[in-house]
Formats: sequence, structure tokens, C-alpha cells
Amino acid sequence: MQTKVARLDLRLDPEIKNLASRASALVGSKNLSEFVVQAIREKASRTIEEAEVVRLNSEAFSAFQAACQSPEPVGDSLSAAMRRRHKRKQESASFRGTEQEISR
Repeated sequence: MQTKVARLDLRLDPEIKNLASRASALVGSKNLSEFVVQAIREKASRTIEEAEVVRLNSEAFSAFQAACQSPEPVGDSLSAAMRRRHKRKQESASFRGTEQEISR
């Protein structure tokens, strides 16, 4: 049995509660809370999946694969940004090294 450690109190419109109660009875839930928890779990999982999963049809996937296999050349702006990032990383590593020498 799963230990319950969190509580969620809701104030609902009576019509919504009646609707949920009817649905709960129709699917054979033990009680309204069980039905609501299952509904939240399903909706939350769907919402997260829709936000995090990208679905492509065959044509779009083929185009994606082709782009990955032969990427466009790096432009000047991206090259400059990469150089700035590399320089900042070197400066940060140098600073951390100096900081460690001071603390010794």
C-alpha cells in the first residue's frame, strides 16, 4: 500500500463535484478521491508528454535526419559566440585556479 504524504484541498463548484462523482461511479472507483487522483495523474502525464515529446511524420523525420547528417556551415555570428564562450570558460577556469591558490 502506498503511503500518502501530501494533501490537496479543493473548493469546487457543486456541478463539477457532481460531474466527477458520476464519472467516478461509472468507472467503478472506490471513492471520489481515488477518481480525482487518477484523473490528475492522467492529465499531468499527458500535459508533460505534450510539452516534452516532439512527434514528426515520416517526411519531417527524414528531413530532420538529412539535416543532422549534413548540417549547414557555421555562420559568423555563431562562430563569434563560440569564441566568446570558450574565452569565458578559460577565464573562469583561470579564476578558479587563482582562487584555490589563495585559499591554500
